[in-house]
Amino acid sequence: MSLTKEIIKEAQEGKYAFGTFDTSNLEVAQGIARAAESKKMPAMIGITESAVEYAGFLPLVNLVKGIITESRADLVLHLDHGKDPKFVKKCIDEGFESVMIDASCHEFEKNIEITKKIVAYAHKKGAIVQAELGKIPRMKSSTEEGTTLKKMEKTDPSEIEEFVEKTGVDTLAVIVGNIHGMYKPEGNPRLDLDLLKKLREKVETPFVLHGGSGTPSEDIKKAISEYGIVNVNIDTGIRVAFMGAISDFCISGQMVTDPRKILSIARNAVQEKVEEKIELFSCGR
Repeated sequence: MSLTKEIIKEAQEGKYAFGTFDTSNLEVAQGIARAAESKKMPAMIGITESAVEYAGFLPLVNLVKGIITESRADLVLHLDHGKDPKFVKKCIDEGFESVMIDASCHEFEKNIEITKKIVAYAHKKGAIVQAELGKIPRMKSSTEEGTTLKKMEKTDPSEIEEFVEKTGVDTLAVIVGNIHGMYKPEGNPRLDLDLLKKLREKVETPFVLHGGSGTPSEDIKKAISEYGIVNVNIDTGIRVAFMGAISDFCISGQMVTDPRKILSIARNAVQEKVEEKIELFSCGR
């Protein structure tokens, strides 16, 4: 059994969740790894296609692989929201243990078709596959007035059994009121736990919750302990912690000539945020 499958199985049996934390640079990846070590919990370090566009494929992938190799924690390199099947296959070929094929922008049958092909390709190489059923909206901005969201399409209980059966997917990202991004306090999304319960009654497939940065903690705890969420994704919350630390340093008026002095402060802020989320996700452990 692969490390990823072991992590998922233990989370299912223990009724807790582990986090997937996205990175695009050295300091964020280090902060994630150090938090996992500190809390003695497994985690996935996720990269996205946009992160690769920024940092380059081999520089970013090899950087994260090196951190995982040196870490004392159980860490997995994961592709988050892979839209392009060719890119997803490239990641599998490069040794990713876990990939997400996000074909949710397509109609139901096309989503099945694309996902099924990736699952077949990944399983031959020992990787696991996450897919998404439904459409999760994204908050364009957490501060500007008049913010609009793309239309949400929650996961349909009448489709989930067919999707899982035909694709053979290992984990499934469900849309139950969760939204990507961060929000004003009055705008935080609430999870549709009744829908999540219906979905859980339909299939035994491990569920993944995206948009974990702004979702209320009490909803996340229930989703994990009662309805089989085994993995929660965090990206925006990490960015906010990272940039907030840098901003605070700059406002303080201190002058330094070594960027490492600032970036180490940001790295510590990431570690603190990830530790906070790990504690939340391991509520049932």
